[in-house]
Amino acid sequence: MPAALTKADIAALAVERGRPISGALAGTVLTVTGGCPRTVKVALDAAQRADSDLPVTKVVADAVHSRRAEVLREMSETEHRVVVLSHFGVGSDVEVLRDLLDTSFDITSFAITAVDTTAIDIRGILTAAVDDGLITGSTTPLPDVDRLLADVMGRRRFIACLTTLLEYRCKTDSLDDATAVALARAGLRHPELASHLTAAAHGAAAEPAGALLDCAVSAGADAVALAAERAEISMMLGDLDSAEQFCDSVLEHYDSVDADTLRTAVRVSATVAAERGMAQRSHQLYTWLGPARVGVDTDVALSVALTAGDLGAADAMAASVSAAPPTSSSAAVTLLADGVRQTIDATSTAETAAATSTVMRALSLSGAALSTPGSVAPMRKRGIVPNSAAAVAVLFALHCGDLPRAESTAARAAALLPPRHPDATRIALLQAWSSMLAGDLSEARTRTEALHIPVSHNRNRLWLHALRVGLARRSGDAGSLVNAWEDAQDVIAQYSVDLLSLLPVGELWLGAVRVGQPERIAHLIAQADAIAENLNEPSAWTSALHWYGVQAAILAEHPPALVPHARALAAAAESNHYSAALATAGRAWLAVLQGHPDVAGVETAAQGLARFGLSWDGARLASEAALRVADTRAATTLLQVARSLRTPVAAPSAVTEEPKGSLSAREAEVAELLVLGVTYREAGARLYISAKTVEHHVARIRRRLGAGSRSELLSMLRAMGYGSGAGDT
Repeated sequence: MPAALTKADIAALAVERGRPISGALAGTVLTVTGGCPRTVKVALDAAQRADSDLPVTKVVADAVHSRRAEVLREMSETEHRVVVLSHFGVGSDVEVLRDLLDTSFDITSFAITAVDTTAIDIRGILTAAVDDGLITGSTTPLPDVDRLLADVMGRRRFIACLTTLLEYRCKTDSLDDATAVALARAGLRHPELASHLTAAAHGAAAEPAGALLDCAVSAGADAVALAAERAEISMMLGDLDSAEQFCDSVLEHYDSVDADTLRTAVRVSATVAAERGMAQRSHQLYTWLGPARVGVDTDVALSVALTAGDLGAADAMAASVSAAPPTSSSAAVTLLADGVRQTIDATSTAETAAATSTVMRALSLSGAALSTPGSVAPMRKRGIVPNSAAAVAVLFALHCGDLPRAESTAARAAALLPPRHPDATRIALLQAWSSMLAGDLSEARTRTEALHIPVSHNRNRLWLHALRVGLARRSGDAGSLVNAWEDAQDVIAQYSVDLLSLLPVGELWLGAVRVGQPERIAHLIAQADAIAENLNEPSAWTSALHWYGVQAAILAEHPPALVPHARALAAAAESNHYSAALATAGRAWLAVLQGHPDVAGVETAAQGLARFGLSWDGARLASEAALRVADTRAATTLLQVARSLRTPVAAPSAVTEEPKGSLSAREAEVAELLVLGVTYREAGARLYISAKTVEHHVARIRRRLGAGSRSELLSMLRAMGYGSGAGDT
């Protein structure tokens, strides 16, 4: 047999023939022909004759296809069978081919007769088939050959030949997965083939497992019986639409499928709903399933009911007995349900610490199920759930103001999750959120910009948009804030709030107030308030939301609206140290807005916020208080506190040597904020100076640049490079 040509050989041959081709086309020719010299020449001839109006790759493929069809039509039935068997995995194994050719199937009488193969020159047939580019002489199949064989032989003869091969492989226990997939894709339906493919899927990684199950159904496996498993795999790969379709096919046959299949379909469907931002639908699915059928998924249903804010349903689920075996995975789910309940019920620092311990133990046990990324086995251990232990652990750390634990827990989870798993994106978003709260806006932006979230993944999109709004608000970039706010409107309109989405709702609330459109977020705030009320005000979770309420009242300059949130924070102060710090800050803000700030109290509150990573919030409190105290010494003290907590905006290096004169460092800071649309009062608060001082700086900048009007000044500053990138303030 002549040696197969390589891509380089094909390119060199084209040069010898006086018509060089690109490397890409040489690769296409190699793929289509398998490097068979005779067929390569056919392909190169076609490429040379190609009409410029047609893609040359199509011309080449069509020419090779026509040549193969011509050769096949001239072959005998025995030669066809040799080619089929070799193509579907037998290769050049003459002994196996001889065994398989011992019988012949009569398509007319359906009779199987013995055949004397001693006179058949199998090696000669193989050599000719390789020369003509029908097979490669190995187990590697060439594209398009199987379809041609079916067309030339006739579908029934072709399938009969494949059946002979399958039964031989099963009898000799030599059926491999690649051959099984090829047989199924060629149209063979057979119970043994379906069984083999189904079994192979059970131990495969997620992506190949999905393909194996697709082939199993094509081979005749019960589509409904495999739908729940296919839904799990689709969910693991982030394909919500396919997962939902598979689940629906099970739910439509709920009265005929087995209990485990039904539970799996409900669990995956609830996970899809949660990922779509429909927490209440997740809860409704388990409500429909009910305590009598929930079985081993009792704890999953319990967690869903709690995060949806339905204590009654959670109690009803808790009363049912789970039949789950005590594996690490089932123990993790149980611990997570217990932990969520403890986080909701915690009213003291000791109870909050105990709840944290329970949630972290759930994460440790669930880590074992995720230790083999991408495998199917963890999914059968109920790894696909609406809320993972990793997400809950990181979220609770954020709600408790424990940013180091949030970051370390997220990093630990991120290392175990498959990249395409929706929870991997969720953890990445929480990492970005932790960076934002810690004041590292650059890192938060980098993490956020690296994410690509499908439109249907509304839970992750809510966090993404809230991050963008939060980053724009903290940077003082009014234009970016408006754009980020408008971009968030679709997900805001569709979202169903649960206990685990209070942080992004709070951040979007502040963005809404900042752009003057609080009514567009009012329905989500109402849902969040209802969740809090239904769960009897779980302070460890709701303190952060009330802190956002305090800030919303401040931005709206409406002190009465701050009072209920300050009271709620005061009531929560005993639950954990973070809530206590927020309560102290809430009281300080209330005094500031009422016109009698306590300098010592403000300093204590600002430093308390900084201890929990909220330096930006602490600096803002101190600088605002400084603007409202009459005593110059007290104002100076507060401004020094603010400066110590927050780094001012750096002047862009691009404007250090402007032809109209350099701006001072402070003038550059003011210029940057001015171009970004920040008011004098806001600029003063951000730079820890008075609004009047900001006005004086603007006047000096205008004189220095010779600007005749405010609009001209802004144009000149933009031309100098100001406003092109907000500082991390």
